[in-house]
Amino acid sequence: MPSIGIVVALPAEARSLVRQRLGFESLHELPEGHWLTVSGAGPDATDRAVNRLIERKVNALISWGCAAAIAEHLVPGHLILAEHIHGEDDQLHTTDTTWRQRLAANLHPQLKTQSGAIRESRRVVGTRTEKASLHQQTGAVAVDMESGAIARRARAHNLPFLAVRAIADPAMMDFPGAVTRSLNPRGDVRILELLSHIARRPREIPDLIRLGQAFGAAVRTLQQVRQHAGPDFSFTPPSLQP
Repeated sequence: MPSIGIVVALPAEARSLVRQRLGFESLHELPEGHWLTVSGAGPDATDRAVNRLIERKVNALISWGCAAAIAEHLVPGHLILAEHIHGEDDQLHTTDTTWRQRLAANLHPQLKTQSGAIRESRRVVGTRTEKASLHQQTGAVAVDMESGAIARRARAHNLPFLAVRAIADPAMMDFPGAVTRSLNPRGDVRILELLSHIARRPREIPDLIRLGQAFGAAVRTLQQVRQHAGPDFSFTPPSLQP
């Protein structure tokens, strides 16, 4: 049986795969023999997480979690099965076509699914102006902070790679300042700073509620993908493909 290494940035995203709450930099074996690691946000933390998976001699890698839309037609919960990862260095990294198509065929037909490219960013892309500009410049449909690092390591180790991302931040939403200012470098929210900011700017509360609802929609989509993907996430090693 192949062993798949799955990278998620945040413990809350990992809840779409396991019931227990995992901590940052944790490494957890799934019942099917796959490995799940919680990297923290950004390419540097992700690179360290992939190292942990490589040490487990995984046969393939998945970038799993949420993304921000930069194409306006994408809504919270929309699934991105990326064809390419567009690195900040403008290198394109192609995902495994056969694997991606097999997974897409196994999903529920009513699940909204988009292909296209995910753009890498080393920081949170939080405003609608930034999102529109990034979409215009690159043609990508979504942006995240981890898939580029995973794609580079997959290429370096000749491992099949897939990016499975659900939209948790639509293109026409400005990321609430309360969240942006309270995030630490690994992507965790500092609760006291969040509450302090809300106390000074209570008008941001509706935006926080909308963001929470959007994140919930994204996690539900990821749970559906896990339910329909099968025990091996629809992956077949190249040596076993017809």
